[in-house]
Amino acid sequence: MSRVKVENIRHRLSSDDAISLAADSSVSLKHSASAKLTTTSTGVDITGTCTATSVTAAGGTFTGGITVDAINDTVFAITDASSVALDPDNGMVQTWTLGANRTATDSLTTGQSMLLVITASSSNYTLTWPTMTWSGGSAPTLGGATPTAIVLWKISSTLYGATVGDLG
Repeated sequence: MSRVKVENIRHRLSSDDAISLAADSSVSLKHSASAKLTTTSTGVDITGTCTATSVTAAGGTFTGGITVDAINDTVFAITDASSVALDPDNGMVQTWTLGANRTATDSLTTGQSMLLVITASSSNYTLTWPTMTWSGGSAPTLGGATPTAIVLWKISSTLYGATVGDLG
């Protein structure tokens, strides 16, 4: 087996190194001799602007300043059941058509929020809410066949709700 041992690689027409290989096995990709992407023992460091067609943070956290042009979310239709966990991990905008009197449970963690649009197939159906603090002091009266929009958010261990209103 042959091995080529190098520290730096450069284009034959340039005086600047394009790739640097360090003794600790880290690799730096460079532009005009300035490192732009460097591997580390914990991941990758990027200097400058990173342009991508898609970014996934699988269980990770973005820190620092982030500029976003738009956030497009799929509207999630909750499967009707006697008890449903309100979970923004399913999507920030969710719809729920009540087929009978129902109970909602709290699955939000601090800092999460969601828009919930509720329609009842009968105007007599009610929704029992988890322990929460409502803007205006009380839970909304649902609009029956007219969808009712409600915003939910959690700060620390307190779940809050505010009625946006009926949408019909």
